[in-house]
Amino acid sequence: MLDLSGLMIPAHKVDDGIGTIWLNNVNCSGSESELLNCTFNTDASNCRHYGDVGIHCFLNCSTKDEGGLRITEGLAENQGRLEVYYKGEWGTVCDNQFANVDAKVACKQLGYCSGLMIPAHKVEDGLGTIWLNNVNCSGSESELLNCTFNTDASNCRHYGDVGIHCFLNCSQDGEGGLRISEGFAGNQGRLDIYHKGEWGTLCDDKFENVDAEVACRQLGYCSGLKLPSDKVNDGIGTIWLNNVNCSGSESNLLYCTYNYDTSRCRHYHDVGIHCFLNCSTENEGDLRITEGFAGKQGRLEIYYKGEWGTLCDNQFENGDAEVACRQLGYCSGLQLPSNKVNDGMGTIWFNNVNCVGSESNLLNCTYNQDISPCRHYHDVGIHCFLNCSIEAEGDLRIIKGYAENQGRLEIKYKGEWGTVCDNQFENDDAKVACRQLGYCSGLMLPADKVDDGVGTIWFNHLNCSGAEGNLLNCTYNHDISPCRHYHDVGVHCFLNCSTENEGNLRITDGVTENQGRLETYYKGEWGTVCDNQFQNVDAEVACRQLGYCSGQMIPAIRVNDGQGTIWLNDVNCSGSERKLLNCTYTTDTSNCRHSEDVGIHCFLICSTEDEGNIL
Repeated sequence: MLDLSGLMIPAHKVDDGIGTIWLNNVNCSGSESELLNCTFNTDASNCRHYGDVGIHCFLNCSTKDEGGLRITEGLAENQGRLEVYYKGEWGTVCDNQFANVDAKVACKQLGYCSGLMIPAHKVEDGLGTIWLNNVNCSGSESELLNCTFNTDASNCRHYGDVGIHCFLNCSQDGEGGLRISEGFAGNQGRLDIYHKGEWGTLCDDKFENVDAEVACRQLGYCSGLKLPSDKVNDGIGTIWLNNVNCSGSESNLLYCTYNYDTSRCRHYHDVGIHCFLNCSTENEGDLRITEGFAGKQGRLEIYYKGEWGTLCDNQFENGDAEVACRQLGYCSGLQLPSNKVNDGMGTIWFNNVNCVGSESNLLNCTYNQDISPCRHYHDVGIHCFLNCSIEAEGDLRIIKGYAENQGRLEIKYKGEWGTVCDNQFENDDAKVACRQLGYCSGLMLPADKVDDGVGTIWFNHLNCSGAEGNLLNCTYNHDISPCRHYHDVGVHCFLNCSTENEGNLRITDGVTENQGRLETYYKGEWGTVCDNQFQNVDAEVACRQLGYCSGQMIPAIRVNDGQGTIWLNDVNCSGSERKLLNCTYTTDTSNCRHSEDVGIHCFLICSTEDEGNIL
């Protein structure tokens, strides 16, 4: 049979009723056996159903097991929501005024050595009755119910349920031990601390490099740096310490000042450290170039604190690359944009490197170690020059073309051959290059008409007036960041600029000598004509120039494809011209292919005598 003792439940904690509100101003002495034996009145005119009262009847008024505690729904059995057994049922405790001293009493009651309060927002909401509110312990109590409290939980909700974290071990054995976990290497990663019998993490609030130095020395390293929390994996379990503040002379992190208020911390605030393998200055600042197209160009790496790492490209300029290259034994060099080198791994050592240019070692330049905005896709690269002599500087060559006078343009610079980007490269630039190579003139070949080069792209935005005798006399820049080798420019240099025989025609690859592919002699070489806008009237002019009386166009699909240069495009004759070159045309054949080479069929005789005779 249920005990008839209980508590009132405020109206706002029960659902509104319906129908008649029978009683108002009920007043019992407590000895009555029925509610109607108490005083009351039936004037409910000032009442509404949101004022309907509720009651909570106790399942058991025995004091057996009264005040028993348990921890539920936590990360581990020693931490989670605190629940108390009271009046025959389990319920929760409100966090109003609940402090660490109250958690210590609860944990000692549960058989642990001590403990801390877990704020309500860090535990799961409970269900059922909120039994205790305003708990206040002195710390000497053996049970939570021996502390002062009240059972008026009218201002509490389950999102205010308190939690506790009980310590597995309060002995000093192993206390304050450190470890580095889940890092790229054993000497860098998330910092964990052993405290109160379990491993946990530290919050990065106010954690600085001096604190990392103390932790690293405690771990047996010579020194170290703090790793930003976004560069380490999130931990699990307890966040033990916050606001760590070391002077730098401590031998153990627990000798520094700190506090246990981690209420504002989450595991994405977990601190990390990078401990130095070696603090000797031997070989400190050595450089190397790795993973490049050649040994003299690629990602720049520096040896620091006993390990190789990379540099961030923020503010890294050509002047800084020159210092690095001279340190490596080269005469000079240029910066390679980070998107042109392979991403490194491990430590990014320096950021915002700034050299004046006279330094003999990169470490003599100014820099900082705040690499928080850097990732390995920001790793800088350098291209060091094999030779800074001006001997043969600016020499040109044409390679991998249909003929020796046309193909990809390459230039010798700083001791090595490289290519030129086609951004703003025009025919005037090609003329200068071709004249430098000993030809009379030339045209630009678009990048899509030459094979991609390899190695260095030396120049971009070349701008020649046309009068220069050497391509290096034109204006240009070394910013090749938007260039790739599929932008490598080509030139077509003219074998002969004499007008002798210029515009001569011939018919080739036909069934007979009077019909086939049309070719023209231009700039000292034979080439083809594009069929764009080429009509019968144009064929008539060409045939008359060849000594025939007239002719017709043969569509490109009916003639064999030619090779070499396509000289003319958009030919347009009136019909009265004596030579095809007297017609209008363009030499822009960028939209033409040899599958569009035009043909002509020239008539052997145009007399009408015997026309139409049948044999």
